[in-house]
Amino acid sequence: MIYAIAIFFSAFLLFQIQPLIARFILPWYGGTPAVWSTCLLFFQVGLLLGYSYAHLISKYLSPRKQIGTHLLLLGLSLFLMPIIPDAANKPTDANSPVLGIIMLLLTTVGLPYILISSTAPLLQKWFENTYPLKSPYRLYALSNLGSLLGLLTYPFLIEPNLGLNTQAIVWSIGYGFAFCTCGCAGWALYKSSPKNLAPHQVAPSTLNASNKMNLLDPFLWIALSACGSVILLAATNFICQDVAVIPFLWILPLSLYLITFIIAFDNPRWYVRWFWIPALILIVPKIFELLELHYALKDVDLTVQMATYLGGMFIASMVCHGEMVRLKPSTKHLTFFYLMVSTGGALGGIFVTLVAPRIFSDFWEWPLGLVTTMLLAAMSFLRKPAIQTSWVHRYFPVNKPILKHTLAFCTVLMMAGIPLYFGMKIPELVKEFSDGVLANNRNFYGVIRVIESGKGTSTHRYKLYHGQINHGIQFQDPDMMREPTTYYSEHSGIGLAIRRHPKRLNDQGIKLGVVGLGSGTIATYFKPEDLFVYYEIDPDVERLARKYFTYLNDVGDHMEVVLGDGRISLEREFKNTGSRHFDILAVDAFSGDAIPIHLLTREAFELYLKHLNPDGILAIHISNLHFNLDPLIHHLGKEFEMSSILVEESSDRSNGIKRSSWVLLTNNQLFLQHDRVQAYVTPWPKEVLDSKILWTDDYSNVVELLK
Repeated sequence: MIYAIAIFFSAFLLFQIQPLIARFILPWYGGTPAVWSTCLLFFQVGLLLGYSYAHLISKYLSPRKQIGTHLLLLGLSLFLMPIIPDAANKPTDANSPVLGIIMLLLTTVGLPYILISSTAPLLQKWFENTYPLKSPYRLYALSNLGSLLGLLTYPFLIEPNLGLNTQAIVWSIGYGFAFCTCGCAGWALYKSSPKNLAPHQVAPSTLNASNKMNLLDPFLWIALSACGSVILLAATNFICQDVAVIPFLWILPLSLYLITFIIAFDNPRWYVRWFWIPALILIVPKIFELLELHYALKDVDLTVQMATYLGGMFIASMVCHGEMVRLKPSTKHLTFFYLMVSTGGALGGIFVTLVAPRIFSDFWEWPLGLVTTMLLAAMSFLRKPAIQTSWVHRYFPVNKPILKHTLAFCTVLMMAGIPLYFGMKIPELVKEFSDGVLANNRNFYGVIRVIESGKGTSTHRYKLYHGQINHGIQFQDPDMMREPTTYYSEHSGIGLAIRRHPKRLNDQGIKLGVVGLGSGTIATYFKPEDLFVYYEIDPDVERLARKYFTYLNDVGDHMEVVLGDGRISLEREFKNTGSRHFDILAVDAFSGDAIPIHLLTREAFELYLKHLNPDGILAIHISNLHFNLDPLIHHLGKEFEMSSILVEESSDRSNGIKRSSWVLLTNNQLFLQHDRVQAYVTPWPKEVLDSKILWTDDYSNVVELLK
């Protein structure tokens, strides 16, 4: 029982720390999906180091020395509690921050994470030594159940009820309890082990002794594990880019991924090839169909996308892990098996986080991972071609060996042919993605494209896309090039704020700050006496905006672009040189359509107001496909005793104008009472007026704003 408790609780903590620590650092690096991918890469490499440590000490140290070594290291790691990142580690530039994130995590949670990740394989080995006639593999399923509960309780129980600092302190106390449970498990092993027993003298379990290891098996363990990791990360990145970078959307795919481990390791009967492999073959065409619509920039219902992508990820992961477990060795090689599995997971993370952005123009590892899964399943099938046919034989009384061989032949034929077919469809997706594309860039912050449409017509235009979301349009007709388009028309919230600001009406220059650059469309409102300052985290956005759009270049020296996360840059400027004294500060920083949570908290608004003149206008762009931000922004306005008005505009495709929603917060009564401003104000819905939703740096809950 003590082994089960120690393994379960350690796994629970292991997967609680992942979203917790990622929430701490997410705002420091722009709130992009790649922050979570980089965190997962660190966790996968940490898991590999933990499993390597478990394998080495179980192989080269006697049981009693293993106990002493492990408990000593756990005890020393207690001095690193609580696990709260130092704010001094915030990045100071906009360069790709992968290394910075990894180093920060290493110094904050590195040793505790590595040690606690070693618990499952190490204590399973201790369990085998204590109870040589019992299989330790089911304890791995229990470990994954603990991991799953650790993940699921975070967005629904921990995050909504505890602030980040409190979460970190509670986790640190739990880590102390995990140390105690490991000590009790060590005591159980200590009592059952002779004093001077060397590692090679431990009596090996005879369980699964017939399951001999083939030379091909370690390769397949690594490849199947890596493929599962690639599918998890690729699907998560793909979904988060156009929805939101929030713990809920990290945890849901990771939870499904862990469930496949639980199913696969609990009992061999749960992974039935005749069900899971056909399920994969059936769902892959639907995923490719949605990808075609995605790259054609056509809207698809969010529920359909989530169900299909996550369903495909779950089934593909189930095939990877089910086939991997079918090839697992006898318990003699238990820690080596887990070492290979963790190696594959780390390699998959390295590929998605470090390699794929350099060699792929988009998230092509997603469809590629699905195709590779089918090919690896075919290889695994050839390695162990057994297929369960009792259910067929019960209803079709034919010769069983013939049935087995027929099913095996048909299965291999399908499993080899179908992935080749879909592999050939990937170039078609790439072509669809590239049609009309003038420039394409993938980096840490996502995928950006400049698309040309209507060439040779009066509607000839260039469009900037981040993921599937339009971030700016410019007509190429010289008479229309200076027209404000998309979400920035004259009657949009930001258009009203600039055109009807009392200084502009009195022919005075205005100072405008904009968090988020896009194509730079707001610069169409620039006048020679003005000063515009843009804050942009992605250097490639500025490069593409200057190369393919003329908005910025037309302004000249009266416009400044500050590279780096907008909030961190504003904090640094206030600390070094004081307030910018903006007349208008616009917050329009969306990564794809994802919500930048750290820009919508009470502390963020305090910072914005420090940079605003007393009669200034704070303009918040809240257009979003999936979330209703009205209650949050309205309540933030009340929190700072500011009047807030909602300005909504309908789309006008012929003029390149898209539907937009802006909230303008100000105490400038001349602006608020202007008849041309009042003409475009949308009344607040009653449910918004009654809302009490408030986000802070310590607390936020995006789920409550789902449309």
